[in-house]
Amino acid sequence: MVPALNRISALGASRQLAPTDSGLQLTIEHLTAAHRLSGAPGEGAGLSLIHKLGAEIRIAGQGKRNAKDAASFLQAADRALDRVTDLLTRAAELGLQAQTSTLSDTYRANLNAEFQSILTTLADLGSSTRFNGSKIFTSGDVVVPVGPFTNITFQVGALSGPHAGAADILTFTQGTDKLDTAANALAAAGKITAALNVVGTLRANLGASQQQSRTVSNALAIQAENCTAAYSQVQDADLAGKVVNLTKFQILNQSETSPLSQSQRQILELLR
Repeated sequence: MVPALNRISALGASRQLAPTDSGLQLTIEHLTAAHRLSGAPGEGAGLSLIHKLGAEIRIAGQGKRNAKDAASFLQAADRALDRVTDLLTRAAELGLQAQTSTLSDTYRANLNAEFQSILTTLADLGSSTRFNGSKIFTSGDVVVPVGPFTNITFQVGALSGPHAGAADILTFTQGTDKLDTAANALAAAGKITAALNVVGTLRANLGASQQQSRTVSNALAIQAENCTAAYSQVQDADLAGKVVNLTKFQILNQSETSPLSQSQRQILELLR
């Protein structure tokens, strides 16, 4: 019969061994996964926090990409408008030249031919300039959602078609606006000057929106970085601390299993 004292020692050792063994297994799991919250009891608040932080990181990342796309879209629009400015400047030169009385009608016809070619090119720019498959020169607002920040909203507008309307950036049309006479050249010159002013204002507005897009993109990058640091602090295991815990639990495990081993030896001796 096993002495009562030995049975009590064995029971006590077994009771003490359960939490030590659990701590040892959990520490090994943390070291293996490099995560602090992998199955840890009582960590519901931590798990909820990392899920929220994980969502914020992904949303901020997508918002940053949207803002960068908006900046690239606006840059493409500005480059197209730079070409528009060059064409309008050349048209203004032709219009001014066609107003002088020292020119013959034949020479004005040559000036008008170049002017009509410019109008054709402007119409092509308006209908064919695209970014990532989308037309740049369209009426209506361009809305870019950027996560927790206010949406980036801007308007480029329709450039011009063969029959320009009042809502278009350029209001002169092919075949109607001409440089074939001094009077027609004077009328066309007024529209060209107005168009240059409109394009200049539009480029300034788009430049401001481009700066806004870059600022929001940088802010979202900082936000994602901060959330990632917080996520890591909550989720990632403290490997140095876990190694210390592993050593501690191994020592406790060995010390607490010693009474059980002693009881087993005594039982075996009694059975001999």
